[in-house]
Amino acid sequence: MSADKLFINGKIYTVNKDQEWAQAVAVEGNRIVYVGDRDGAEALCDENTKICDLEGKMMLPGFIDGHCHPVMAAHYLCGVYLQIEWSPEECLAEIQRFVKEHPESDTYFGIGYAEWMFDETGPKKELLDAICPDKPMMILGSSAHEAWVNTKALELAGITRDTPDPIPGFHYFHRDGEGNPTGHLLEMATQNMIMENINFFDADKIEEVLAAASDGYAAMGVTSTCDMGAPEFVMRAYFETVPEMIEKGSYKQRFVGCGRMVSEKSDVEIVMPRLRRYKETYDTDQFRINFLKIINDGTLETRSAALSQPYDEDGSMVKPLFTREEIAQLGVEAAKEGLNINVHGIGDEAISGTLAMAKAVREAGYEDCRITNSHCDYVKDEELELFGKYNVIANTTCVWHYGNPDMEKVIGDRQNHTFRIKTMIKGGCRMGQGSDFPVDEFGREPLKGIEMGCTRQLFNHPELPVLKPYEEKLSVKDGIESYTINNAYQMHMDDRLGSIEAGKYADLVILEKNIFDVPLSEIHKVKVCETIMDGKTVYKS
Repeated sequence: MSADKLFINGKIYTVNKDQEWAQAVAVEGNRIVYVGDRDGAEALCDENTKICDLEGKMMLPGFIDGHCHPVMAAHYLCGVYLQIEWSPEECLAEIQRFVKEHPESDTYFGIGYAEWMFDETGPKKELLDAICPDKPMMILGSSAHEAWVNTKALELAGITRDTPDPIPGFHYFHRDGEGNPTGHLLEMATQNMIMENINFFDADKIEEVLAAASDGYAAMGVTSTCDMGAPEFVMRAYFETVPEMIEKGSYKQRFVGCGRMVSEKSDVEIVMPRLRRYKETYDTDQFRINFLKIINDGTLETRSAALSQPYDEDGSMVKPLFTREEIAQLGVEAAKEGLNINVHGIGDEAISGTLAMAKAVREAGYEDCRITNSHCDYVKDEELELFGKYNVIANTTCVWHYGNPDMEKVIGDRQNHTFRIKTMIKGGCRMGQGSDFPVDEFGREPLKGIEMGCTRQLFNHPELPVLKPYEEKLSVKDGIESYTINNAYQMHMDDRLGSIEAGKYADLVILEKNIFDVPLSEIHKVKVCETIMDGKTVYKS
């Protein structure tokens, strides 16, 4: 046996606890065949082996985005893209510019405004009517858990004062004093009621945007994506476009997904039978469907996360979609089918549901079922240790781990007790990271996630507050593991991905500098030099 490539003269961090650093890595085809000292590697070389001199650069396992929505993003990013730091006036100016530049469009769609820039009653349809009264317009908030529509969109979708809310108090239409919809929609069921009646998307652009997003991921060192689900209207692209792109090489990451999310209880009857088929039909190391995704609450920004105590801002409370008993039963059913489980849980009451489900799954004997709670914003003190006890992966987005005074008015001092991931890790929990793309554009960059997990401060903004509690700051090692071996474990592929070990796939990233050696606030500035997926270079600077 001879190696095709030999990597030497670099800082090779393997994420293998038995051999954290290596002098050389040999690759044959799409597999790593040797990791160790240079002499051992050279024994596998012949005149055909390509010697790759790292010149002191750092090599890591390829990064894995453990929570993203690339297929949904390909639809949502076909329109106007707003920035989370913009004011209402700046958002409206950008929407107006977009409409003027695209007069041929029959509909207008967008995403990105900060939900907290409006009060608890949300944005109003009249602001969009002033820009475009005669064509339907829909703009999602930055979390994609709320939306802002104009009067024409409500009219074409048949939404009136007599339209019942899908889930009162959770998925609902904000209304004025007379019961008329104001143009502010909470949660996905209301969004679906609009999008099922209005086509906002150009099919010709979807593959183009998806390919551009994949190229962007490659430039960030990402070699695998975990798609956390999408609404029904994107399923064709999900199961046709993505596999075709993987086949021809224009989608440059491994893809693990779930298809349609469970965002309403009635979705279970649709989703579970499909997952039984998908699990058998889509089961390659390039494209695999193997988990159930449950949206059990909303977000703090939209005041729809399920908290055990009322919101400080308006005294409201939201219940999780499923009771603890209901979600436990669903979790055991999924585990019995051989599925992994991922639950969106942001508020402490929703997270209690995830942990109750995990307890039931483990007690039923399903130890190998990979259970993940996504986001993990606010966890009850007494339940932090349960993540380790019941082997629940805490997936989070560390670019959200920074001081945000705007959120303190929404949840008060609880804002200073969010994202207590370090305590969970000390209790035996695995932490994974994901971007939640397209919810957060710069969150796709793993190096920013690693940095902000360590600093709990917005990158490039030393003047902004550090998020309390300060003792929850992560280490660089924590951050690297969250984007590599821990996300591979979530994918149920840790035997093939996530560390640089002989026998695993040659999914690798080469960085300009050793990020253990640079100041924490400079990690996001380190350049990705090369990304290798399945033994092939998919990006090189």
